[in-house]
Amino acid sequence: MNKTVLILGGYGNTGRLLAEWLLLTTEVNLIIAGRSEIQAKTLAGDLQPRFPGKQVTGIHLDAANFNELLLAFQRVNLVIVASSTTALVENVAKAALQARIDYFDMQLSSPYKINRLRQLENEIIAAGCCFITDGGFHPGVPAALIRYAATQFESLIQANVASVIQVNWAALSFAEETKIEFIRELQEYQLLVWQQGQWRELSWYHAVKEFDFGQLLGKRACVPFFLEELKCLPEQFPALQDSGFFIAGFHWWIDYVIMPLSFFLLKLSPKLAKPLSQLFWWNLAKIGHPPFGTSLLLEATGLNQGQSQTLRVQLFHEDAYQMTAIPVIACLLQYLDGTIRKPGLWWQGNLVAPTRMLRDLEKLGITVEVKVDHLLKTLNS
Repeated sequence: MNKTVLILGGYGNTGRLLAEWLLLTTEVNLIIAGRSEIQAKTLAGDLQPRFPGKQVTGIHLDAANFNELLLAFQRVNLVIVASSTTALVENVAKAALQARIDYFDMQLSSPYKINRLRQLENEIIAAGCCFITDGGFHPGVPAALIRYAATQFESLIQANVASVIQVNWAALSFAEETKIEFIRELQEYQLLVWQQGQWRELSWYHAVKEFDFGQLLGKRACVPFFLEELKCLPEQFPALQDSGFFIAGFHWWIDYVIMPLSFFLLKLSPKLAKPLSQLFWWNLAKIGHPPFGTSLLLEATGLNQGQSQTLRVQLFHEDAYQMTAIPVIACLLQYLDGTIRKPGLWWQGNLVAPTRMLRDLEKLGITVEVKVDHLLKTLNS
């Protein structure tokens, strides 16, 4: 019997892509859900004739209404939370638990969200539910890339992942609460890297590291951005001496003027979050220029037969929303066929089979380039 998947926030920028990919690559029955019944039903009506034989419906569903969530979850196997705000994560997670269904989110890796889900971890296991958090490409893929690197060496010594997002921000639309939450979350991120056997927080002066993203996107100065999915990796790979996730800045004006000003003023008064978010996004809309593209880059070093080797894996897609949606689909393909579904709370980057994920990312349209000691290598070799 085909599973039924409900996408909460399914008519949003990424939710819409997820719906299309799920209908294209799987046999699930699909429910598009959100606070706007009109938008949900309109999208379902658009998708249904494009995928004859597939069941697609649209419904009103307010994540703030627990009873409404519980009623909707009675007829589904999995809820995918595609809405970007984490404010209602506990409500959705508890409703999924009570309904005994699985859960997947692709939201920011915020301390608030992680703490709420961890508080439910024992209940998740007892209920036999599979909860997957931090889906997408970052979070979601960096840990998988490092785990892939570990399969290429007898000992993994160094593994760093970096990201650059260069998009036309003025052409994108975000909900007001998403903009405000983004500013608040930036306040909480940590400049943590794994060095000398511990997670160390670097000063801004020592944190900057340069990565070469190739001819299109060029060399970029990046700073550490700690992701929860990385936390367990040093224990899995004891030889690992140097590791972290790094992210390129937006623009010198944003990075060195607007963001520091926002951090300072938010500490003085959290009530300034809304006007500061408006200032940040107004400036961001002014700096987008081609070439556009989104990339993740792994640079790793390890030992094989006592010899040092280097590995470079680069993922690229010109569309940032596709770069977010496709890794989710690659994970869900493993979940839906039962390969990775098991009770508990899991991080996408730690749960997926990494080699299969990279192969599926490539099949689904992300450019994947693998080089060992500067020689091109296929994922099948």
